[in-house]
Amino acid sequence: MLLLCDIIIYKLKRVEIIMKKSSSFGNKLLLQVLSVTILAFGLTMFFVSKYSYETAQDDAEQYVVEVASKYALEVQQDITNSLTVTRMLASKFEQALQNEVRLHKKETIEFFKSILDHNPQILGIWFKIKNKGQFFDTVPENSDIEGYDKTGQFNPFVVRSEGSYKIQTGSVYSEQTEWIGGPKRTGKDYITKPYLYPVNGVEVLMTTLAVPMYFKGEFVGTIGVDITLDTFADMTKRIKVYESGYTFILDHNGIMLGHPTKEFLGKHILDIVKEGRDSYKKSLEFAKEGKDYTFNKVSTVSNLESYYYSKSFKIGNTGNYWSFIVTAPVDEYLAPAFFIRNFSIIAGILGLLIIAVVIYFSIRKLNKNLSSISLGLDDFFEYLNKKSSNPKEIIINSNDEFGVMAKSINSNVKTIQKSIEEDNTLIEEVKDIVNTVGKGHLEKRIQNSTSTDSLNELKRLLNDMLNNLEALVGKDLNKISETLEKYSNRDFTAKLDSSSCGKIGNEIIQMNKMITHMLQGSQNDGQALQDSSKELTSNVKTLSNNATSQASSLEETAASIDEITSNIEQTSQKAQEMLNISNETRDSASQGKDLANNTASSMDDINEQTQSIAEAITVIDQIAFQTNILSLNAAVEAATAGEAGKGFAVVAQEVRNLASRSAEAAKEIKELVENATLKANNGKNISSKMIEGFIQLEEKILNTSKLIDDVTNAAKEQSIGMTQIADAVSQLDQFTQENAAIADKTNDIAQKTNSIALEVVENVNKNNFDGKGKVEVKSNEKKIENVDKKEEEIKSNFTSSTAKKHVPKSSEPIKAQPSNDDEWESF
Repeated sequence: MLLLCDIIIYKLKRVEIIMKKSSSFGNKLLLQVLSVTILAFGLTMFFVSKYSYETAQDDAEQYVVEVASKYALEVQQDITNSLTVTRMLASKFEQALQNEVRLHKKETIEFFKSILDHNPQILGIWFKIKNKGQFFDTVPENSDIEGYDKTGQFNPFVVRSEGSYKIQTGSVYSEQTEWIGGPKRTGKDYITKPYLYPVNGVEVLMTTLAVPMYFKGEFVGTIGVDITLDTFADMTKRIKVYESGYTFILDHNGIMLGHPTKEFLGKHILDIVKEGRDSYKKSLEFAKEGKDYTFNKVSTVSNLESYYYSKSFKIGNTGNYWSFIVTAPVDEYLAPAFFIRNFSIIAGILGLLIIAVVIYFSIRKLNKNLSSISLGLDDFFEYLNKKSSNPKEIIINSNDEFGVMAKSINSNVKTIQKSIEEDNTLIEEVKDIVNTVGKGHLEKRIQNSTSTDSLNELKRLLNDMLNNLEALVGKDLNKISETLEKYSNRDFTAKLDSSSCGKIGNEIIQMNKMITHMLQGSQNDGQALQDSSKELTSNVKTLSNNATSQASSLEETAASIDEITSNIEQTSQKAQEMLNISNETRDSASQGKDLANNTASSMDDINEQTQSIAEAITVIDQIAFQTNILSLNAAVEAATAGEAGKGFAVVAQEVRNLASRSAEAAKEIKELVENATLKANNGKNISSKMIEGFIQLEEKILNTSKLIDDVTNAAKEQSIGMTQIADAVSQLDQFTQENAAIADKTNDIAQKTNSIALEVVENVNKNNFDGKGKVEVKSNEKKIENVDKKEEEIKSNFTSSTAKKHVPKSSEPIKAQPSNDDEWESF
């Protein structure tokens, strides 16, 4: 497009240079035709190029969107299939708990292998159980049995290995690990950050999908699969976008999952790129919200300006979004537009050159003929202007329009030459008669004739005119001139003889009478206008003073209203702050109530436990009592046995002592438990009272918030009302200022009117006419004096009322004056 514009500008400059050399009609026509042609070709090429650019841009964007959507859906389906398998495994384990069925190790391993057979994207399957022996039988710790960890829990990891499957021992259950703690914390599907894991001696980029398992609402463990991400890298390698474009995949953390460049895999995108980091940051932010994003930047791989489209897609029920990004080099997808542009420029230049050559030779011939006719006409005009005595003929040897035109011009030139000579004779006679008429004598008439009808008609008209002039003004104009000269010197007392001055002279006599009457009337009207203008000036001056004072009062009123509005806005802001504090207090009260409820619940649990302890102590007491009885019986039996039962008697005594100590200990523990029960009940009662107090406090805070909210709304409404009043006063102040300005202008007009009246009277007095000085003028001095007194009265009253006004200071609060509804409505 820039090349096309440069060519057009060059052509126009060349045409301008040609025009400066010659300003002939042919060159002007050549300039106009070439300019229109160049403009038409330029506009055509501009719109063709513009349309091709826009079409290529739209097609490329549509193609990029389709590629991103297609392969993003494939990635999403792969991940979704793996998550579906994981959820199915979790469901199998949860159903086993619900049906109280124990799982078999061998069947579980074979089931995992069948899943790996049907899902090649899955590298391994594992599960982590919180409670030992909940699903499978346990073995002693450190038994070193296949599939069992060091704690004795069945914890296998079934993984692919060289075309077969291996059963490895998984890591011990720990909620600190991401694939256990993550699902438990979120309570939904979980996907880990990508990591490198050795498979058959080669590190492979992979990620882990984990699903939490629950039984009766309690977390029992997680189950998951490990999937390899090499398929995504292979996908990005085989996708071809134009010649140099490519695709890549980012997870929700910005980690590179798939890219044609192997070194980029597993790295964060911001660690890879050097320029355009803000674009990638925005892309990741949009992806977290499930939104697509587009931007332009120089590609890190191809170093070409490229169009980037990031397609965001959701990963199962994890709440995370991955991005499938497609890059398309701008120069490559605009290549068709560049071809159309270049082709249009070349075709346009060739067309312009052909048209210019044809027009040039046509205009050259036209210029030659026009030059011959122009030279012949110039020679004829020199004859007409009396610069030459004999005009030359125009010579054009052709039978076209220019040849016919040349012959016609030559014939007409000869006829005009003969007619001009006759006309000159007649014109000389006319000059003599005009000189005579110029001296004021109208007796002579024109006698010669000519072949020119217009001049003959002019002769007849001039003779008729002289006859009419003689009838109108007589034979001597000097007498009328002398009389009019006196009139021009303001002397209207000169008179003409009505019998010898002709019709115009008689009309001048009538005009003299009319002017005399007019001057008498003007003298009377000018004097009256002068008196009226004095009265108008006095009244307008009073109006101007009043308008100025009114504008000053309105300015003071507007300032007071602005201060009131400021106070109302401050009140509204403080009320809003009180409302925020009240809301925070209500939240604190609600939290206190919840804590009190938790305390009461804990007291109930303590009470239940102490009751259980009391029951156990009662059993211990009964056991001690029975033991004591048995020891007594044993002592009696030992005494009966004599010497042989002495040792047994000693044992019986010790058992009796032990039973006594147990009974005493049970009694002490029972007393402690009863005291704990009593204190727990007291704590429960106190918590109940605290809950009631928090409920009442919350209700009162809620009422206070409502009142503060009402105050805030009222303050806002007052602020809006005062703003409207301020706008109205401001508008009224503007109108008052305009009235004052108009009054000032009217005062100027009155002053000018008075000056005009004085000039009228002075101009009339300069004339000399009949009846001068006999006009009587009415006096308005008394009326003017009354107006001056009234003006002084108004000024004194306005000054006193203004002095009584109270102008509030900036630090003084403004109090509203009492008013009734009628006054407000009238305002």
